[in-house]
Amino acid sequence: MSKVALLYARVSTQMQVNDGMSLSAQERELRKAALDAGFLESELELVREEGRSGKSISGRPALRDSLDRLKTGTANALFVTRVDRLARSTKDFLSIIDHANTNGWRLVMLDLNLDTSTYQGRFVVTIMSALAEMERAIIAERQKDVHKDRRERGLVWGVDLGPKTKVPESILAMILDWRENKVSYHEIARRLNADKIPTTLGGEWHGSTIRKLVLSISK
Repeated sequence: MSKVALLYARVSTQMQVNDGMSLSAQERELRKAALDAGFLESELELVREEGRSGKSISGRPALRDSLDRLKTGTANALFVTRVDRLARSTKDFLSIIDHANTNGWRLVMLDLNLDTSTYQGRFVVTIMSALAEMERAIIAERQKDVHKDRRERGLVWGVDLGPKTKVPESILAMILDWRENKVSYHEIARRLNADKIPTTLGGEWHGSTIRKLVLSISK
């Protein structure tokens, strides 16, 4: 498989006012860094995100597409000039670091002098991934404590708390009972359809519908 290095350049109007670094200036730095790192000119691909805020990854389609390509292996490396071009929140930054570590693609951030193809870079990424994993574990433990408290108080999200679902309580209880017994979302949908139990809109159940319902009342 041929190598592809994505050179990600982002600028918002305010960012360009503050530091004066245009997309073309970023691209020149990134191109030089990628060539110095051993990539050929034909292996470089510019990715532009113009006029987009760095507040969240969700608002940056070019970056999301790049991460998808890195995950599927159609690209092998991501170069950025500065960490704030990549992510502004700790959560997003750790998510991307974890993404790179899990899927084995190369991440290069020029301002941090971080390159995951080096021993030092891999060490830093390993530590950051461990922090991301610890954060997820802490959140999961908190959620378990919340759910335990609700159960002890006899409260159900979507019934006693939060947005109320239109699914009848008897059907909801049956679905939750199946999930407690490790029945898959797809199988639950099949059973409901086999029993001719319609959705609140009168249609058929799907595994994705069951999943969304269960997740909405498990918050």
